[in-house]
Amino acid sequence: MAQPVTTPPAGPPTTPPNSPTVRPWTIAAIVVAAVLLAVGSFFSVRALTSVDVPDAPTGLKLDAGTGRLVATWDAVPGATGNQLVRDDGIVVYRGTETEVVDASVPAGEHTYRVAALDGDTVSPPSPSQSVRTGATWGVFAPLVAQFPELLPQTPDTAARWGNAECVRRYAGGRDEVGPSETGNGKVRTVFVVRCAAGAVDRPFGVFWFASKDALNAEYSRSSATSRPVRWKHGTGLIDENGRGVFKITDDPARELAMIVVLETPAQNVLQMVDSMPI
Repeated sequence: MAQPVTTPPAGPPTTPPNSPTVRPWTIAAIVVAAVLLAVGSFFSVRALTSVDVPDAPTGLKLDAGTGRLVATWDAVPGATGNQLVRDDGIVVYRGTETEVVDASVPAGEHTYRVAALDGDTVSPPSPSQSVRTGATWGVFAPLVAQFPELLPQTPDTAARWGNAECVRRYAGGRDEVGPSETGNGKVRTVFVVRCAAGAVDRPFGVFWFASKDALNAEYSRSSATSRPVRWKHGTGLIDENGRGVFKITDDPARELAMIVVLETPAQNVLQMVDSMPI
């Protein structure tokens, strides 16, 4: 005979031993802590990686003087430098000054803006300022400026001395840049201006050379047929045709310049060069 199966009476569920009960407020606390940790980490990383950008400079002013442009602006507190830009990105200056001369600006309408620097960080640019400039000697203006009395500081004006008028002539001699059978391809001459003081019968010129060796090489070419002379700023040579070449040996800032004077019925070469305001 089959025995009856006895089923235990139903009762409340039992909790396994050692199984902790997780209460809702505990879960909420964990979530809040996680959120606070994430937010704190975000701001910590931001503090470590953020870069302070300088303010844009203010007060940019442009003064288009004779043969050059002067830009000035107000310093930005905390900035380590400044960058002046002309037109479509031509960097005129990068440094610590807040007054800059742009001696190589060509004639025409130009726009300038300036930014502050903090290391490699660049501020937003200042509001642009526009100006119209006259004719200049371009990149060679600093060379012409070595002789402020002798040479006109712009091509379309006369010099203070003798009302001298000058024209530019960039040229290496034929032996420098001429055909391969005569030229060596190496330019000694950087810049030349040819001038006439007061009248066309008082001609002279100023040559600038790439180095002292280049100047001396040109000087030596005249020595074979020339007599040596002394003038008030150094040594010179005058050849049989009355062409004089003169080195400036008492001023290191102008030692790469050479004065050339041609003798005419209106001028004696040595007297002419000694009268020059150098």
